[in-house]
Amino acid sequence: MKILVVGRFFEEGVALFIAEELTRMGHEVLRFDPGPTLASFGGKARFYYNRARSIASDAVQKVRMMAGQDLHGAKLRRLLAKAGDVDLVLSTHDFLTPADAEALKAATKAPLILWYPDPVWSFRRHMFLNAPYDMLFFKDPYLVHMIRSKLGKRVFYMPECYSPHSLDPAMADPADPAWATDICIAGNLYAYRVALFQQLADRDLKIWGLPAPPWLRTGDLKPKLQNRYVAHADKVRAFRGAKIVLNTLNPSEIWGTNVRTFEACGAGAFQIVDWRPGLGQLFEIGREMEIFTDLEDLQAKIDRYLAAPEDREAIAQAGHARAARDHTYRVRLEQLLDVVDGRSSGYPEPAPAWQIPGG
Repeated sequence: MKILVVGRFFEEGVALFIAEELTRMGHEVLRFDPGPTLASFGGKARFYYNRARSIASDAVQKVRMMAGQDLHGAKLRRLLAKAGDVDLVLSTHDFLTPADAEALKAATKAPLILWYPDPVWSFRRHMFLNAPYDMLFFKDPYLVHMIRSKLGKRVFYMPECYSPHSLDPAMADPADPAWATDICIAGNLYAYRVALFQQLADRDLKIWGLPAPPWLRTGDLKPKLQNRYVAHADKVRAFRGAKIVLNTLNPSEIWGTNVRTFEACGAGAFQIVDWRPGLGQLFEIGREMEIFTDLEDLQAKIDRYLAAPEDREAIAQAGHARAARDHTYRVRLEQLLDVVDGRSSGYPEPAPAWQIPGG
């Protein structure tokens, strides 16, 4: 198939992983990047450069949208004129205005689908509900249930995943003292995550990721902040250097989970994840990963597993085997293409419920 992927093709970006894996699968892939060129992730200077570029680009796009203009029509037409026929258009976020989507549909006559990789907090204008997408894929089964039942859209569940080409246990020596710590996390800093980790500020803890925004008060966590973006082998080193990867989920992850869930298992690390109803369908709780349901439960499980290295290693190995078998980009893209071709109805959905384990 000739597939046009619409997205931001930056390091560890969803669109980049999708385009690379589709190419490995033998498809011809065209790329359309709707945003400004960004520097590779790194320290504070690159972080603020990228932030400024993104803010300026967003401002220009907002003016065009307020005027009722398409955002990317001219660029897309030039790309399609060179590319010829396209069999599928896959957008990886809410990048297309309704006018852009209509132009793509008219120019390609190909199915237009969206695989949305974020929780509901990032919906903003949610233009995809006003655009002529043929299918919508979401990582949170709650969103699938709500949009399908209330709007009658063709919407499917498709959890996130990881790339074994980016993360593999063999990339790192877990005994490297430079990365050693009891607990770590790698990800963005926001108020909820900081508030939770402040309850653990007296523990041996490393927080990897880009610098906190200037307004965010990190308090006792400041010495724990590494202010360093980690990717690929460095992310494996960070995860496997920790005895516990603590995966806190944004409150807007309602029934589903985040990409870190799959990355930590893919890296061969032991993790404790903020419980959500959909987790038990993705991994076997207590055998392939561990969960916490409240702060008391979290503190108890940290103490329990810090004292049980054999249990941590057994769970980490089982979690890696499950992730490598069921939760890679190749597996997900095969599932997605099966839906497009009418051979599947999407990833099996968990029952719509909120029943805390043991509750």
